[in-house]
This record gives sequence, C-alpha cells and structure tokens, in this order.
Amino acid sequence: MTVVALPGFTRGPRNLDAFASECAAAGLACVRPSLAPRWIPVLYMVPSRLRRMATSLGGRLTGPVIVAGHSAGAAAGSYLAARVRQADVDLRGLVLIDGVDSPNRLIAKSLPALEGLRVAAVVAPPSPCNRHGALDSSLAQFPWVRRWFVPGAGHGDIEGAGLHIYRRACGDTSDEATANRFRASVMEAVQWVAD
Repeated sequence: MTVVALPGFTRGPRNLDAFASECAAAGLACVRPSLAPRWIPVLYMVPSRLRRMATSLGGRLTGPVIVAGHSAGAAAGSYLAARVRQADVDLRGLVLIDGVDSPNRLIAKSLPALEGLRVAAVVAPPSPCNRHGALDSSLAQFPWVRRWFVPGAGHGDIEGAGLHIYRRACGDTSDEATANRFRASVMEAVQWVAD
C-alpha cells in the first residue's frame, strides 16, 4: 500500500520526513510529490496543475493508495484523491491532517466524490494556521468523515514539536508528548483508512 503525502503551504516533501518514516515503520510506502515551487506557492490550488499531477501519479501508482495532506496539502489532496479515484486507481481513502480548505473550496467540492471511501480528519485546536478550526466545523455536513481531535496539539505537530515557524505563525504551544500523540493519531487514521 502507498501513501501519497502532501505538505502544507510553502512546505516541501522533506517537511514530511518524520511522517514518511512512520509510514515505512508501519509497512507502507510513502510518496511525497512537490506541489509547487516555494516561490510560487499559489500553484498548490490550481486545478489544472492538480489534474496533471493526478494523471501523472495515477499512471505510476500500483496497488492500494491512501492520500494524506497536511494543512493546504489537505485541499490539494482532496482534489487529487477525487481525480485519482476517477482514473480507476485503487484509492482506499483520504486523511486530512489539520486541513485547511482553499479559497476555491477544493475540499468541500471534492469530498462528495469520495463518499463511500474512508475519509479521516485529524485536527488540532483552532489556530490562525487552520483558519480557526474552519474545516473541522464544516465537516459536519459530511457525517461519513471520521474525525480525530487531539487536545493541545499544534498545527505543525505532524512535522515535530517546537518548530519555530509554527510557534510564530500559528501560536503552537504543544510539547513533544502532545506532538507524539498527534502523530500517533494521524497514523491511527492512516491505518483505519488502510483496513
């Protein structure tokens, strides 16, 4: 089984190294495509670019696939998952990691196409970086999405606790134990989707 892991806005594949290691430890391959150059991050949300990426990925992926996206990567991942499913890839589901929907509402528009698959959302408390919990509250319209809430977690905990960028931009205050709980919840969600 392969996990396609998508980083957040202005983040790159290397920022999900710890997540990729946890996937490997669970016996899952992890592919981390680059969504956009750091100097043009708005390309994360351009549907034509994401369609090309889905076509490219769809041609390379064999066997069961899970798409997982962190922050804005959750919006891109939702769109990619819907397109990969249309391409008859064996898509098992989607994991939204403290996701943030895009201005063009990629998550809200894509989730209906994923009904019937396992979709999980692992969320941290409201912060500026998750638009004050906007996605978590909007998931009520999709009752089939399974939700994990991790009290005290920070938006950047998938990358590790105490990262300066998330402390400054998001107000993260989580400690290593909380970040570990968050990452464990993400892996629990991945395993739930995989089963």
